[in-house]
Amino acid sequence: MEKYVEKQLNESYNGKLTELFKEWKASYGSDKQHLFVEDGLVVKYKDESTGYDINEQWQKSPRKIAFLLKDCPDDWGYDARRLLVGYGGNEKSQRLAANVRNIKGRFFHNLARMLYGLSAMTDDYKGVELANEMTNIGKLREAFNEIPFAYIECKKLAGGKTCANVALNSAMSRDNEFLAKEIEILKPNIIVCCGGEVFDNVAANYFKGVIPEEDCRWDYVFDDNGEKGDFRCKMYYYKEHGVLLFDSYHPSARVSWRMTEKVFSPLREFFGKYMTFDVVSDNRVS
Repeated sequence: MEKYVEKQLNESYNGKLTELFKEWKASYGSDKQHLFVEDGLVVKYKDESTGYDINEQWQKSPRKIAFLLKDCPDDWGYDARRLLVGYGGNEKSQRLAANVRNIKGRFFHNLARMLYGLSAMTDDYKGVELANEMTNIGKLREAFNEIPFAYIECKKLAGGKTCANVALNSAMSRDNEFLAKEIEILKPNIIVCCGGEVFDNVAANYFKGVIPEEDCRWDYVFDDNGEKGDFRCKMYYYKEHGVLLFDSYHPSARVSWRMTEKVFSPLREFFGKYMTFDVVSDNRVS
């Protein structure tokens, strides 16, 4: 299957990213290049006989979901597009990939929950039924291993267990143009920024500081039947780009149900206003 994985990493969207990463990596000194993390469309654990090609699936997916994270916490550079498949001949990476496919651990479980809800929610399917479905680990696992998504580290040099905001902001400031190119290659229409610093940077740089008009932005304290919550929800709808930009918790955060509600609450508001996701694609300027 390794040859098929390589094929998906070097063609179409991922292929363009691979070329971009050569230039991006070279912009760092030789003493830092081993920390560089490549990322993009996460290749699924499927061989060629299945006919599943991640680039083709992304191309035809009506909802192109990209998660913008902080950095790799393992202090070593690798290709995050191999999260589900590992490296051929490397048993340790294969074991880790199997754990990721089974969404073991809080980080990947939360990522799967967001992916499922963002993919499945409609105006008619956004309440209790959807919430109940997201407790089904089998459905979450299936979604994580079937639905195409992009996984992007905003700070490309791997770090330690934590990523200080100062380091994150410095990295994003340095690499603004590269990060904008990566987003432009993938052209996601749902961007989940896993942290306020990431959201602010993408809004300021990729979207040139434009703040959508009032009817295209949601920024409020979460409210549950009249009871105010202890967190804010924030989503911008960039009509001319055909993009929903979300401010989310980081998937590693210990915030229980708040993890999904921070994202799903404004998406429900979006459906309450526009009724359908089709308007996002219809308004996009190529």
